[in-house]
Amino acid sequence: MWAIPLIAVLAACGSDSSDGKTVAVNLSLLVDGRQAEHRSVPSKLFAFLERWFPGPRPAWAQSVTDIARINVQISGPGIPAPATADVPVTNPTSGQVIPVSIQAPAGPNRTITVAAFNGVNDKIFGGTLPGVNLTGGAPVNLELTLVRLFTVTVRKQGNGSGTVTSSPAGIDCGETCQSQFPEGTPVSLNAAAAPGSAFAGWSGGCSGLGACTVSGEATVTAGFNVPASTNHLHVNIGGTGAGSVSSVPSGISCGAGCDADFETGTRVTLTASPGAGTTFNSWSGGGCSGGIATCVVVMNTDQSVTAIFDAVVPVPMSTLTVEKNGSGNGTVTSAPSGIDCGNRCTASFPTGNAVSLTANAAAGSTFVTWTGACSGSGGCTVLLNSDQTVAAQFDLLPVFVTLTVNKSGRGTGTVTDNTGLIVCGAVCQATYLQGTQITLTATPDLGSTFNEWRNGPCNNQTGQCVLTMDRNRTADANFDLVGGGGGG
Repeated sequence: MWAIPLIAVLAACGSDSSDGKTVAVNLSLLVDGRQAEHRSVPSKLFAFLERWFPGPRPAWAQSVTDIARINVQISGPGIPAPATADVPVTNPTSGQVIPVSIQAPAGPNRTITVAAFNGVNDKIFGGTLPGVNLTGGAPVNLELTLVRLFTVTVRKQGNGSGTVTSSPAGIDCGETCQSQFPEGTPVSLNAAAAPGSAFAGWSGGCSGLGACTVSGEATVTAGFNVPASTNHLHVNIGGTGAGSVSSVPSGISCGAGCDADFETGTRVTLTASPGAGTTFNSWSGGGCSGGIATCVVVMNTDQSVTAIFDAVVPVPMSTLTVEKNGSGNGTVTSAPSGIDCGNRCTASFPTGNAVSLTANAAAGSTFVTWTGACSGSGGCTVLLNSDQTVAAQFDLLPVFVTLTVNKSGRGTGTVTDNTGLIVCGAVCQATYLQGTQITLTATPDLGSTFNEWRNGPCNNQTGQCVLTMDRNRTADANFDLVGGGGGG
């Protein structure tokens, strides 16, 4: 950063509503490095550096911009004339920050306009910060990028008269026939003949009879002549929407209502351009009708044309949210499309529409039920009179495993489980839901004794066998004869 701040106090003509209160404003002005023009000749900055910092030239100062003076203006409510300050500067390298500190009138909704001038007092960079609230107290720190400006100059020729205006505003020629615009801005010029005159065409930076658009340095000449007779065209804008109408030959360019004179017999093509949130409806008057955006008016008499624009009424929307719960997995889709949950579980649909949801269980899962705006396990259709939420429950499919009981040894007995499925004796195998905990009990017959469990998770245990059925299992119960001296 260029380390020496440039300090000024703004002065204004007339009184203002700040009651004399000012606030310190620290501006960090960045010259857009893509637009800055460099010169190879020595600059004021280099002379300054050579004087105060002798030695090799810093690498960042090898080439410098043309800026020699910064002008700051602050305007806003209660400031009769913009408060201004001029700050002489030594120009920084392209992309370097120029720090400028000013004392500005306190107050709301201020617009700060900065212009950078070269050594011959041409304005070459500019920038604006609107809507800044400058309240008393701590200093206000702001950043503003200065972009290169280009100049558009308008000249008029011919024995007729008329005005040329620009969009964006700046040229009103008439009186103001030259203005500057930020680089890259398309500037549209419209030529409107005065009563008794007619627009004859562009020359210089533009040609032809239609609107003239330039986006860089340009000099444009508008020709006006005095024909044998002219007729007047009035264009009115109607309807609930906003739009503009332009003409070829140039003359009509308006968003409310406008007028222009054309040589008698001229065929004037009008073009309607709807604004944001607006559609073009129709023409009326001047031989124009229908909803096509262009209309040709024959100027064999004074004419009046109305362009109707309609505001687009936003369609009210409601939000449908899908949630998923349960131990399993699956997706929910909608018709019309919008929900694919999976990933997209919220969507907006026109209020009042019906949306059908379909649940699709993943492998190893099953769809169980809807809750919320739907219920049950069948289809789900949601009427979106307001925002709605639906939950889909997916559970894992049950997995079953088998327990097999074997008996061994010289004795006899019975093995039972705590569920009543195993009575071995007769039933020595049963199926259980995976994860079930089973308790096996071995009961010896008269004259026999239970020796131990063999194999499986209860191997060598002599009491009850407790096992978790996480997979297929086998348990062996060994019985011996009383006094038999051990199992076989």
